[in-house]
Amino acid sequence: MTNEVGQNHGNVVQANTVGSIHLTSPEPAPTALDGLRHASESFVGRERELAELDVAGLTVVSGLAGVGKTELVLRHAEKLPGGKLFVDLQDYDDERRVTPAQALEEFLTALGVREIPRSEDARAALFRTLVADREPMLIVIDNARSAQHVRPLLPNRHRTIVTSRHRLVGLDDAHHLELGLLPPDEAAALVGDLELAELCGRLPLALRIMAALRRTDPGHDWVAELREVQLDLLDDGDERSVRAAFELSYRALTEEQRRVFRLSALHPSHEVTVEGAAQLAGCSEVKARKALRELRTAHLIEPGDRFHDLVRQFAADCVRVDEEKETREQAMSRFFTYFAERAVQMDEALRTPKQPEALHWFDRHRPTLVASVLSALLLRHIPHAGAIAQSLHDYLGLRGHLDDLLMTDQLAVDAAINLDNPWAVAVLRVRLGHSCLRAADDERALGNLYEAWKIVRHSNDPPLMHEALEGLVLAFERNGRHEDARLAAVDRDALARMLTADPR
Repeated sequence: MTNEVGQNHGNVVQANTVGSIHLTSPEPAPTALDGLRHASESFVGRERELAELDVAGLTVVSGLAGVGKTELVLRHAEKLPGGKLFVDLQDYDDERRVTPAQALEEFLTALGVREIPRSEDARAALFRTLVADREPMLIVIDNARSAQHVRPLLPNRHRTIVTSRHRLVGLDDAHHLELGLLPPDEAAALVGDLELAELCGRLPLALRIMAALRRTDPGHDWVAELREVQLDLLDDGDERSVRAAFELSYRALTEEQRRVFRLSALHPSHEVTVEGAAQLAGCSEVKARKALRELRTAHLIEPGDRFHDLVRQFAADCVRVDEEKETREQAMSRFFTYFAERAVQMDEALRTPKQPEALHWFDRHRPTLVASVLSALLLRHIPHAGAIAQSLHDYLGLRGHLDDLLMTDQLAVDAAINLDNPWAVAVLRVRLGHSCLRAADDERALGNLYEAWKIVRHSNDPPLMHEALEGLVLAFERNGRHEDARLAAVDRDALARMLTADPR
């Protein structure tokens, strides 16, 4: 008897004498191709974003921690037929991070492979081979931190969705979807209260935690407590915490990025300027610009270099914990000194041929400058507050920003009062009075101009006296004090004749 085997399709037995033979193929290993958990029952809205996921190939969904990237993908996956593979790389948690080799092992096990190759390259090759001829399926790679960790997991075909707190711009062929905050109506629907929704920054993670807290005590004034406690309240005591989510993103930064991030929380305005970040961090503008770009990529700063409200609270906590008080004070001193000096220079340039350049600079920095006046005053950098406020007057008047003009003119008066300089107070009250007249705040105008006149009337400064009287005439008229207006006009006209008289 001969027993020749031309092709081996499995186990082969060869013997001298064989009785009855029963050949059976081993049972295939079970597959686990529908292991995705369901999206949260509280999922709301996102119709546009769900529609945007209906594209073939590779999609990267990026956004701030807690913005709902995973929930969006899970809701999208529920409507798709076919197999689904899911892996959470936990790439922002150093203690729980899943390597590409470990992720491939999960995929291969789910596909029914019993003997897993040892090397990452071999696992990747086997994975791509196994899925190449399968019916269309969805592969979800969650919580990726870098394109390098994603590439070994990408199949040659099939729809693949990657979620990340970074933009993963290195995945050149991907369709990129940046997930933003919920619109006000959808956020309110999730938490059941519009004011709470805004205090939660319309961030889905914060909204879900707050909704759960409200269910535990519906009669409690959660708005008041959230205003008081802020970030610390957004923790359900179990596994969901907004602070913990932000902490993972923060730890994923380099030390230089962390320093710029936390010190930028000291920036007085909502928009973090490159110049401001450079002064606060004590670095060059080139380094500050690069760090801000990287923080945008990590979604810790929003487009336009603005902090999300909750992220700003987190950054402010970081700077209090990680930076000494002296370091914080030095940072603010550098900041106020820089902007006071530049504002004075640009104010002088407004009356020169360089006016267009100066206007452009003021336009770009107006939110920072206006916010800096109050911040400098509160932090007792009073000369800086006064210098910036006074430098803003002509610019704000030219551009017609009357609300900012009134506020900064008043703060300039406050700074002079703090410096115990009565003459400067009088001069600045005249300026404020005219601004109030322009804004039709007539009663306030009269009060400031009258207080100023009581001081400047005894001075040897006819132009200033004329300016004060000119304002008083109009202020008296608008306030119905016509006789006072007539008398002030007499003095004003006398001064005008003196000022225009021929000195010869």
